[in-house]
Amino acid sequence: MKNIITLFILGLLLTNCNEKNNYPIDEKPMSGYMLDEDVYTAMVDKFMKAYTDNDMESAKDIFSEDALYYVNDESLSVSELIAAFGEGHTYYDDISHSNVYTATMYYNDGNIYTNVWYNWSGVLKNNGDTLRLKGYAWFKWENGKAVEAYNAFDPTAYNAAIAIE
Repeated sequence: MKNIITLFILGLLLTNCNEKNNYPIDEKPMSGYMLDEDVYTAMVDKFMKAYTDNDMESAKDIFSEDALYYVNDESLSVSELIAAFGEGHTYYDDISHSNVYTATMYYNDGNIYTNVWYNWSGVLKNNGDTLRLKGYAWFKWENGKAVEAYNAFDPTAYNAAIAIE
């Protein structure tokens, strides 16, 4: 009886080991794997916190010296990025992010990108109204630094609120 139980358990283990993955391995260049806790994700989280804390200088070190940051296709150097993101605090109080999801994709071709989805909110200083926007950004990494980043959001309401100022 003992041998039968042992054989049964061994059979179950072998059967489970031979089960195929439900998702096939894709070796194509634009495939890979994703992590939501790694060094790059942590650096983007640092960047997001630096922005809401109005301390962009503290996140400057995540970027390479010649990195480009695009906001809705407008290209900014790191120094221009720091100035532009700081300027928003001139018009808005209590800037925050919610529903943040950050993950880093390690592509088979060697490229590494961190993606972040978020909801932005800020309280307009001139009237106390709260503005809420959805945003998305990606950061491309080389040698441990962001060499390029892109931030997409609809700036219509943001800019209109500032224009009233």
